[in-house]
Amino acid sequence: MAALPSDLGREVRQTLDDLGRAQLAATAWPAVAGDLARLATAVERGDAGLVRTALVPVAQATFEGKVRGRLAGAGRSAPLVAPTKQTSALPYVGAASAVLLLVIGYLLGGWPVAAVTAVLALGILAVALAGTRTSNDRRAQRRAQGLAPSMEPTEPAPIVVTDAIARIEAHVDG
Repeated sequence: MAALPSDLGREVRQTLDDLGRAQLAATAWPAVAGDLARLATAVERGDAGLVRTALVPVAQATFEGKVRGRLAGAGRSAPLVAPTKQTSALPYVGAASAVLLLVIGYLLGGWPVAAVTAVLALGILAVALAGTRTSNDRRAQRRAQGLAPSMEPTEPAPIVVTDAIARIEAHVDG
């Protein structure tokens, strides 16, 4: 058995570490287990080319798990999304703005202009009402339901996958 190049060994360890923390759809784990079996065989043989080939589907599944985890909340805030602060006054401010817009529309052109501005006023009110549900609330709801954005339930790696990961890591490190 030949040893793997150090950069390839590092890549295998990093991918396996990330896969162990990933959350995938329950239907995806059996395919990942098969991919890990092929990777284990390649690592045990010490064939770098075969390891690279077998690592591709495992890395793809790992990437999918990372993306699903980020989109589903995964216990931390999403990057570049600032949660809004919930306020019960927002609908009242939106309603007052809508009324003010209607009054200005009426004063500028009577009822025909007021009717046109009513559409804009309803839009303002809708945005104000939608703003009462914060980003934190949406993330908490997704996390509570355990759903990814595709609405498929996700779960952590099953024991057969964690055992395969440990077996491969033992061969890479050893």
